[in-house]
Amino acid sequence: MTVASVELTFITAASILLIGFLGEAMFRKTGVPSIPFLIVLGILLATFAPAYFSSVTLAPVTPHLITLALIMILFHGGMEMDLGKAFGQSGRATLLAVTYFLLVTAGVTLAARFFLNYDWTSSLLFGPMIAGTSSVVIIPLARKVGLREDTSLTISLESTITDVLNIVVFFALIAIYYGRSDGLLDTFQEIAAKFGVGLLLGFFVGVAWLAVLYRIRREEYTYIPTLAIAIFLYFGSETLGGSGVLSVLTMGLVLGNDEHIARFVRLRLDPKEFADLRRYLTRFQSELSFLIRAFFFVFLGVLFNPSADTILFGLFFGALFVGINLTLRYVAVLVATVRSPMAVDRVPMTLLCGQGLAHATLAVLAAQPGPFGVGNPDYPVIVLMVVIITNVITAFGAYAAARRPGARPRVAEVALAEGLPSPPPPPEEQRLV
Repeated sequence: MTVASVELTFITAASILLIGFLGEAMFRKTGVPSIPFLIVLGILLATFAPAYFSSVTLAPVTPHLITLALIMILFHGGMEMDLGKAFGQSGRATLLAVTYFLLVTAGVTLAARFFLNYDWTSSLLFGPMIAGTSSVVIIPLARKVGLREDTSLTISLESTITDVLNIVVFFALIAIYYGRSDGLLDTFQEIAAKFGVGLLLGFFVGVAWLAVLYRIRREEYTYIPTLAIAIFLYFGSETLGGSGVLSVLTMGLVLGNDEHIARFVRLRLDPKEFADLRRYLTRFQSELSFLIRAFFFVFLGVLFNPSADTILFGLFFGALFVGINLTLRYVAVLVATVRSPMAVDRVPMTLLCGQGLAHATLAVLAAQPGPFGVGNPDYPVIVLMVVIITNVITAFGAYAAARRPGARPRVAEVALAEGLPSPPPPPEEQRLV
């Protein structure tokens, strides 16, 4: 790497951080998220400095960035969730995730089969590449845009569930495509195993580390070993056949709800003494999560660099699949919010549909010839366009939600970070509860 490229790299990194910070500051004042600006910056870097910033030059770091982003965002999201309320919303979140995933998979499969003339398995592969939302996108936004607390919890949990569904179903379909699986029964068993192992490992490791943290609560740098344990947990869960994302989320839930967990497992712990440490961990994690998110969206823009002869193709089918996605997502939201106070948030729940790098990565994998792809170069062009469009829609959806009458952007999050009680809901929200 030359001196010029080193300087360019550092200047770019500093620019990303500054734009990300200014975007967050603007969001607090206007409700417009920084997502589109960071994606545009990535597109500009790929356009004007392709020798340093392109999907080819950054390919070696792609899987590592995905993994780090998932660990950081999910761990932070887990620490900010109220465990009792999360369990209370888990049923509707699961209903929303599964209904949405199945409907969109069916819709895009039919579209690919009859408009693109793919075989059925190749068409089905569009499901896990397009269905579902990205936890890296949704969790940081969910608590900031003035939605009801049960709504933000539901869509956060939904994004985590669909993250797992996307990955598991994609590889199950690839196995079926190459005759390495017996079919649907194997797929359902694998999904159940991943959820079960992921949840159990996350809970037990979280409880064990909670006990250790309480003993070393007066030591310095307690966040560093905590992050190390989260990373070990992610890869350990994946190695043992579990879901790393669920394990990390569960560990975050345990540490963020120390008082309830300690009472449940009969762990001797003084909540008042642990409160300062939890605030420190949450604040540090929030800073690092911001850093990873900023680079994540710029990286997404860098990946989106199609040639002139393919951009119209990608735009047409990307827009078509986004239209199918949003229509069926609204149907799933209707099903999941029947007889629920969350019905008032159906439109923002539908519009917060942002997808992420994991979707793009599955598309890149599918474009390769075996053993994890079918050699179809159309996947990345269409799916990356879907990712870009859904993130733009999410940005405008977040803006609209934050500016609704009675919306409370960032209030609950700031109160939580400072260790203060969350403010009461506005009168109209109290009447709905």
